[in-house]
Amino acid sequence: MADLNFDHERIMFTPALLYIDYINLHFKYYLKKNHEDITPYDFTYLANIFYNPNCSQKDLAELLFVSESNVTQIIKRLEKNGLVKRDVDEKNKSRRILNLTEKGKEIYFKLLKEAYEGKPNSLKIILQKMLKYSKKCYTIILNWLLIHTRLLYIISDKP
Repeated sequence: MADLNFDHERIMFTPALLYIDYINLHFKYYLKKNHEDITPYDFTYLANIFYNPNCSQKDLAELLFVSESNVTQIIKRLEKNGLVKRDVDEKNKSRRILNLTEKGKEIYFKLLKEAYEGKPNSLKIILQKMLKYSKKCYTIILNWLLIHTRLLYIISDKP
């Protein structure tokens, strides 16, 4: 096995990982404070179902790199809350097709609107601080932010 030294990479990634954790903490706090029945995981699922309509639970599991049982558990809760509907696939009766309900779309758009109308300066300040560490960290976080939702702008409240 190759002798790998991750000290340099660890040093480069540590600030990025800390900021990602910081952003997630504030996002979780914001949702808990303003949307009691929505968790960050729920939002991730709503966003992915919105952008991938008629996807199966298996497709969603592969997309999110989680187990199908994890998807089933969260989808059941979202379905119970009236945010997601599972329909039987006409071509394959054992497969369930996922789509957002009108309530699910409404909640998703409400959260997006709050993100866009939130205080983006908070995110800008964090990214500026990250530039002090390195451009590499900035690139890592910027890519992470682009992959995830725009709701990361809602980090202005402190837990």
